[in-house]
Amino acid sequence: MSDHRVRAPRWLRLAVAALLTVMFAVVLVKSVQADGRSLKFAFGVNWLLMGLAIVVGRFILFRLPAGYYTRRRFERDGRIYDRLGVRWYQRSFRRFVWSVNLKLVRSQRDGRAQVMKSTFDPESGHLYIFLVIAGITLRAAVLGWWDSVAWLVLFNMLHNGYPVMSMRQIRARLAQRAVVSSERQGSPR
Repeated sequence: MSDHRVRAPRWLRLAVAALLTVMFAVVLVKSVQADGRSLKFAFGVNWLLMGLAIVVGRFILFRLPAGYYTRRRFERDGRIYDRLGVRWYQRSFRRFVWSVNLKLVRSQRDGRAQVMKSTFDPESGHLYIFLVIAGITLRAAVLGWWDSVAWLVLFNMLHNGYPVMSMRQIRARLAQRAVVSSERQGSPR
């Protein structure tokens, strides 16, 4: 897989990422102060932060420690995510969201591992955004802005919660298929 980051000295990439983050933070704070109770704000803040993640992601990785990406016992086969509506989300938004390149999985020996690894950065970005929006939502709740809380929760789940669960489900399903495939190959017919 190709690295999508800008090739520059590490200190320069970090400086540019920090500068961009500060600029986006100023815009975010001004937006919260000016229009923190509207539907437009609740929708727009998600896209503002996703734009930040995409731009800053060109300079630095968002990866969490490797242990975070490990499948947990409850998500071994991905069915927990089916019950939470992730398959509905994937089908409904397939045209707009990242999806698995099945040709890559089938055609290359390490395609499955490449696809699984390619979910790390988007999942991390969406998780960070989810947490920032949760903080903004908490502020709205403390202020008693229940209409804002509802919109923020809705858009945060659609824009960030479900994408995180989707990436985890994709990895769980691909890993489960690898286990089933290896069991079939190893067992006598």
